[in-house]
Amino acid sequence: MQYAVTSSIVLAQIGGCCAYTIFVAQNWRNVFNTLSGCRVQLSTEFWVLVQMLVFVPLALIRQIRYFAPVALVANVLIIVSLGYLLGFDLWAISTHGPAPFVNYNPARFPLLVGTAVYSFEGVTLVIPILESLRDKRSFSRVLTLAIMLCLGLFLCVGSLSYLTFGDRVEAVVLLNLPNTSAWTLLVQILYSVAILFSMPLQLFPAVRIMEAMMFVRSGRDFKSIKWQKNVFRTLCVLLIAMCAIFGADQLDNVVALVGSFCLVPLSFIYPASMHLRAVAQTRRTRIKDSLLIGIGVVAMAYVTYISVITWGTSDPPINVCTPGP
Repeated sequence: MQYAVTSSIVLAQIGGCCAYTIFVAQNWRNVFNTLSGCRVQLSTEFWVLVQMLVFVPLALIRQIRYFAPVALVANVLIIVSLGYLLGFDLWAISTHGPAPFVNYNPARFPLLVGTAVYSFEGVTLVIPILESLRDKRSFSRVLTLAIMLCLGLFLCVGSLSYLTFGDRVEAVVLLNLPNTSAWTLLVQILYSVAILFSMPLQLFPAVRIMEAMMFVRSGRDFKSIKWQKNVFRTLCVLLIAMCAIFGADQLDNVVALVGSFCLVPLSFIYPASMHLRAVAQTRRTRIKDSLLIGIGVVAMAYVTYISVITWGTSDPPINVCTPGP
């Protein structure tokens, strides 16, 4: 069980970084093409590589507490960007009414399940953050409040954006905003910077787990070990870049795949299995745990399968230099 959990954590965090990298690359491509008037067009893959200039140095940071200032700035930028997006959604709906949409799309519904489970992608940071706190007494209350706020944001942004753009909504909803507005370009830049600053924190648990397995000695006492770890972290970032380039135009499938294959076990299968073995005593509790495990296994297998076979079948993301239909 321990190896299964740690493997899922590593894959989930690396997969999350890949999704973040693609998200930022698509936004930066859109902004650059708009500002350049499409005179110079640079691919999404190019913008993936540009991010590595920032990502590699940040990935070398050893202590999670040093991410606090960066995380604070990132959170502020995200709040400002989401505020603009929600304001635009409300204005568009009140002015033009809801866009045409489909209530249920059976072909894409499994990807929705994987994307929804992807909301748990920050769960692996809970314990590292708790361990870094001096005062742990209020952590449960703060964690509960943060989860409720995230839930509210997911519901509001997802529902309002779908009502605003309908079936034309992109995996990166910021691409749907009118690119003629300077505010839109500013929001795309700010949100992308926020996500870029969040990526090292996302990678942190995976790197710590892999380093604990690969390096017996500490880099504090042996400089050679420290440099070996630096090289290892750099290689991890380059691996993320390669995966992001492979899935550059398939962000929805990448998110669904990470959610189904990695986060369904972490969120449903493993906790229920541990509870079944260590805590469950009544027949009713064992049935609940077994049912949760069964649903998790089926969802993991089916959504992973759909994510793989539909790879490359969706339309490419919006490109301001390519006229729409």
